[in-house]
Amino acid sequence: MNEAIEKIKNSRKIKIAILSVMGIIALVFIAIELYAYIVYERTDNAYVEGTIVPIAPQVSGKVVKVYVDYNQRVKKGDPLFEIEPDDYLAELNTKKAYVNILQNQSAEIVSSLNEAMARLNTAEANLQSARANRVLAEREYERIKKLFEEDLVSKSRFDNAETSLKVAISQEKAAESLIKEVNTAINTLKIKLKTQEYQVKKAQEELRIAEINFKRTTIFAPIDGRVAKKSVELGQFVRAGQLVMAVVDEHDTWIVANFKETQLKKMRVGHPVKIKVDAYGKVFKGHVES
Repeated sequence: MNEAIEKIKNSRKIKIAILSVMGIIALVFIAIELYAYIVYERTDNAYVEGTIVPIAPQVSGKVVKVYVDYNQRVKKGDPLFEIEPDDYLAELNTKKAYVNILQNQSAEIVSSLNEAMARLNTAEANLQSARANRVLAEREYERIKKLFEEDLVSKSRFDNAETSLKVAISQEKAAESLIKEVNTAINTLKIKLKTQEYQVKKAQEELRIAEINFKRTTIFAPIDGRVAKKSVELGQFVRAGQLVMAVVDEHDTWIVANFKETQLKKMRVGHPVKIKVDAYGKVFKGHVES
């Protein structure tokens, strides 16, 4: 009988001890939580942010290839999808052919200009010769004229000198006229060449744009990351500037946490932070960035 009573007493003591220890543990836990609540600031008003690069084609067309799927990891430079390139390739070839035509025309104008410059050099040399002949013819005419007036030469000799002078004057005028004509042709060719050079430059710029547009038919990943918000499918027609997916940088994420103004008093850049993400049930460590 006494042994049974003793066992009951011991059992009660054990239970009381256990409950006391559990109570102490609970009080310590409550104290820790209360201390953390008083000392540290916390908020549930927070969300994950990161570098998200929206992907939109820069040219319009039908999608003929899709290289990635939702949440797929990609490297910078990996192809994401492709727009039908045929029309852009045809445009590129047309622009190339037009530039070649204009460049050939420019070469012909330059060749004609060089020929005209050579003709001008020849005409100027002929003019110098014609002027020299005219000066000689004038001197001879004046000499024969005096002799004729003194009745020292015949009428036919005087007529020949006069005719030679007229021919020399005519040749000089013809040479001057030719130089004017050649100069006019040169000026015309220079204007034509300048216009042609402008056309070539304009066509080359259009060719450059056509080359860029052709290259833009394949869209590449701008950064390393994961594909998100994918809405592009094979055969779909997409327009330039239309958002069709995004690439999320996995290594550049942060938490945006909203605190009350009174909670910010003791916060400083660099302070350690504990972050609990409900989706993972895990606590991450970080620091205050700004």
